Amino acid sequence: MTCPAASAGTSPTCRGFSGSDSFRPTRSARACTIFSGTTRRSNMKRRIRIVSLINELLFGGDENRLLSFSRTVNAEHFDHHVVCVKKPNHDFDSRNGTMRKLYADAGIHVTDLGEGYPNIGIRRANPVAALNRSVMLTRTVASFCRFIREKRIDVIDAHLGSGSLVGAISGALMRVPVTITTYQVEQWDPLWLWRRVHPVVLRGAAAVITDSERCAQEVKSFMRRPEARVEVIPNGIEPPSTSRARAEMRKAIGLPEDPRIRIVAQIATLLSTKGQDVLLEAARIVLDRESHVAFLLLGYRRGGSSYADDLERQARRLGISDRVRICAYPGTIGDVWSVVDIHTHPTQLDSLPQAIMEAMSLGLPSIVTTVGGIPTMVDHDRTGLIVPPRDPVALAEGLLRLLREPETASRLGRAARDRYRQRYTTAAMTSALENLFAGVAAA
Repeated sequence: MTCPAASAGTSPTCRGFSGSDSFRPTRSARACTIFSGTTRRSNMKRRIRIVSLINELLFGGDENRLLSFSRTVNAEHFDHHVVCVKKPNHDFDSRNGTMRKLYADAGIHVTDLGEGYPNIGIRRANPVAALNRSVMLTRTVASFCRFIREKRIDVIDAHLGSGSLVGAISGALMRVPVTITTYQVEQWDPLWLWRRVHPVVLRGAAAVITDSERCAQEVKSFMRRPEARVEVIPNGIEPPSTSRARAEMRKAIGLPEDPRIRIVAQIATLLSTKGQDVLLEAARIVLDRESHVAFLLLGYRRGGSSYADDLERQARRLGISDRVRICAYPGTIGDVWSVVDIHTHPTQLDSLPQAIMEAMSLGLPSIVTTVGGIPTMVDHDRTGLIVPPRDPVALAEGLLRLLREPETASRLGRAARDRYRQRYTTAAMTSALENLFAGVAAA
């Protein structure tokens, strides 16, 4: 799953989101409109009311998936709401990146349940942290149940760990069916409780939604329910666009301005599982053999991780810091893609990364790993190159091949764009989700 990221040399800024507010229940009844199917609660034909619940709106693949669905859902048939557990927090959002402005710019109203981050700076083992989590969970479930009742929700579309837990509990209390979207068997603290509760949460869902068959099998195994309903619906995206010139963006990000220097980029959250350290090792090999190349590792940090600092130190130790840019960018992700010549995603843990889809949609050649559902996206030497995870030598060899064989890079890029158009458009994803939600509501 992908994280665009902050302008070179500056700290990202987080603007307030006027389209978001804390939930205040109202007693206004919603007008019914004609819909071609029937609902659970009434024979009267009307729009199906769906609420998508997510913990926070950081830059990431699932947040982008929800944004794409919210933009394109058929408003004649569905009354769609987006609810976020966390309220805006300037300090936290500035460090980690927020998509709230993108939602606001798309005209998507986000209702906040008003929770903050009381456990920042508190050790996980501290009893205060456990108490804070319990209080937040109780308060969040109560607030969300009020929202469900006031909006007369038909289907809860719960996303990821915290969203899944709150959605499942609230759905059980309000007798509203729940779908859960996940991209791996997620863990949360405390682990002893997670091992007992999370399988029950997943089993109680009307359907679990994921983006790859590999992840679907892992979820079924974790649930110990091979017959469980786990729907595979790949993410859908629109090709990223930009209004900024390539030369302008190279300068803004801090990349070499010489147009002869080609840019190899990874666009992903700065996490050890994403394999940026492997890319740096491969970069050292590449730069020993090719001088007209630079590397961009673009993404936001996560939480209090020191991984980004570790990457900076690694680049200095390898003697390549003058040809490597590690940064974030708070603007439109299409701005960043405009500078990329070759994309790579040497991840160790992923399902169906959005960054690969974005590169495919733009006709860029990618070098990826044999992780999760990635081999179903990319056919080796047809729509990209595939290498083993944590193998910097193989990654470097693939990069050198694309740098030295421009006709191969172009061929792979064209085939990747064709694959994107066949499988990974927003229209295909939204249609599949609409059919699923309509079926759950009618059950």
